[in-house]
Amino acid sequence: MKLWDPGAQPERTSLAWTRTTLALISTGLLGVRAAPTTSGAVLAAAAVCAAVAVLSRRNQHRHDARPRLLTAGAPVVDPQSILLATASTVAIGMIDLLLTLSG
Repeated sequence: MKLWDPGAQPERTSLAWTRTTLALISTGLLGVRAAPTTSGAVLAAAAVCAAVAVLSRRNQHRHDARPRLLTAGAPVVDPQSILLATASTVAIGMIDLLLTLSG
């Protein structure tokens, strides 16, 4: 008995993570634009690059492992990636807020 669909579900998950990554990038770029100093812009850009790099790496690893996990009946949910995306979004938002208030 097959418990998973090899077609649309993995593609939808991949697209959702792509949208999440793009949202992080756009938020970070707004922070870079709002930065009153060059050092603030560098800080915002570094935070965005770090968050996107870590999320992209984790998501690629999970995407590669997904078929093996599904066929083994193991859970595919990755709470660490969800927490990392949330923490990155909050951190970038806080940096943007601090840069806006200091400018």
